[in-house]
Amino acid sequence: MRTRSLLATLAAGCLSVFSSHAASATERQPFEVVKGWEIERTVADTSANPCLMTHAYEDKDDNNAANAVVFALRGSSAVLVLVYQGWDFDKEEPVKVPLFLDKKPIKLKTTWIGDGKTLRTQLPDSVVPDLLAAKTVILRFEDSDADFRIPDFAAGYEALRRCDATPAAVTAPQPASPGGAMLQAAPAQPPVPSQQRIAAYAIGLSVQRVLKECDLSSTGKQRAAVDVRMAALQPEMAPLDAQLRSELKRNGESCPAADKQAEFQDVLRKFIELSPEDLVAALEKPPAPQQAPDSKSGSQL
Repeated sequence: MRTRSLLATLAAGCLSVFSSHAASATERQPFEVVKGWEIERTVADTSANPCLMTHAYEDKDDNNAANAVVFALRGSSAVLVLVYQGWDFDKEEPVKVPLFLDKKPIKLKTTWIGDGKTLRTQLPDSVVPDLLAAKTVILRFEDSDADFRIPDFAAGYEALRRCDATPAAVTAPQPASPGGAMLQAAPAQPPVPSQQRIAAYAIGLSVQRVLKECDLSSTGKQRAAVDVRMAALQPEMAPLDAQLRSELKRNGESCPAADKQAEFQDVLRKFIELSPEDLVAALEKPPAPQQAPDSKSGSQL
């Protein structure tokens, strides 16, 4: 990534490179925010369960590490996705680890699937009553426990059921909370992401590389926020990840020059604060023309 204009060019390039996906591209829209849970609906999903619920937070007891929990119903099953900033699983890595809800072991034979900073699994919906009564999801690894807070899960679950039951034609979305959607619980056949989300993911890959490889100013909170944004997008982008990385290499990879680092900081801020759609729209905007210096404002002797 060299400048804001390069990012805009990259975004536009991704739109054309992946135009073959445009016909079936889908998006998610906010439905409701309830006690820290974001409820979203997948646009054009005609299944009985088009919605998911997400709780994202920073763990102050773990150096403000980013965490997120996603839950969705899929017929008689439930999808549970966990994200933790400190994980680094191989793509589609199978992970067998016991599941506890508070102190109660959930005795189900299940395999978690790792991918970067996420783990996902599919459970029978009979686990829902235990989730409604719990405050913490715990994965018990050999060397330590991974704890994820699920406060007010019952309130989020009630909103999820309302979202699932609401016909798409009369859905009245509310503005998303500043954190935005963190993840999509991966269904068996995930919808193709929109062109804007594809472009935003490509931009995020470039931002991550610069933060990792280049000598420039950034905070731990900024890096964590970028990782969470990317973890949110990664499940839906998995089929396109290799092609996007190849596209980035063709565009060239370098560190921002000293006079371009302010532009990178602006892109970094936008990537963290804006939704994928708003990010791409902002980067595609032409820069405001600079006004010529007013001759009347020159120095006077």
